[in-house]
Amino acid sequence: MQTNTESTYSSPPEEFIRRIRNGENTLRDFLMESYYSYILAIVSRMIGRPANSSDEFSVGLQAFHEAIDRFDETKNVSFLNFAGLVINRRIIDYLRKSNRSYLEYPFTYFEANDSEGCIEKYAVQQPGIFTDKLEIQEELLEFKQDLLAFGITFEDLVRLAPKHLDTKLLCISIAKKLTESTELTDKLMTGKKLPIAEILTVFGVHRKTIENHRKYIIALFLILRSDMDIIKGYCSFLLKGVN
Repeated sequence: MQTNTESTYSSPPEEFIRRIRNGENTLRDFLMESYYSYILAIVSRMIGRPANSSDEFSVGLQAFHEAIDRFDETKNVSFLNFAGLVINRRIIDYLRKSNRSYLEYPFTYFEANDSEGCIEKYAVQQPGIFTDKLEIQEELLEFKQDLLAFGITFEDLVRLAPKHLDTKLLCISIAKKLTESTELTDKLMTGKKLPIAEILTVFGVHRKTIENHRKYIIALFLILRSDMDIIKGYCSFLLKGVN
């Protein structure tokens, strides 16, 4: 089957996948080649060096194919975000089985020449934490996936984090209260939004205060109710003084 290259390049990856599942199997490799630099950027970040021709890059390419097969558009997550999560998970699995260590080097974009000779920039949203531990990488990956279910990114948390300690303490208090209430937890997890009316009743604060820090409160809630002990450690300074 012949494909129109120009129209394919102008299509979002989700459209690629719909067409692949409708029988245009030749688009699978074409989709992978179109996002070759994106895959390379993620793998290079994880191993702390250029990943060209590495075993890890081969794992990343296989993970991208896996993401094509597993992607579910109804979950309201973009394909590239989902593919990035799958690639991260498979690289972590590979490094653990290989008993290798690595460093995480966060950066905002990765530039590479594509097959057309053009410069493409692919955003790689990662937190600014340097580590050589697979455990923290795995926790961050799990946390990122949890946040995406609520439409929240790491960039959102950096941008929206309260600047004042008293506001941070209020947010952590609200998050703790949410985790302690089965009813409020169910409302939050089911509706994917804060039960603002109930929070206002308990804490007696301005609605705008809650709305402005909605994503931050949700993130703290997800951390507190999780098994991510390392990430909880980074939040320990907030937990002090909160009854």
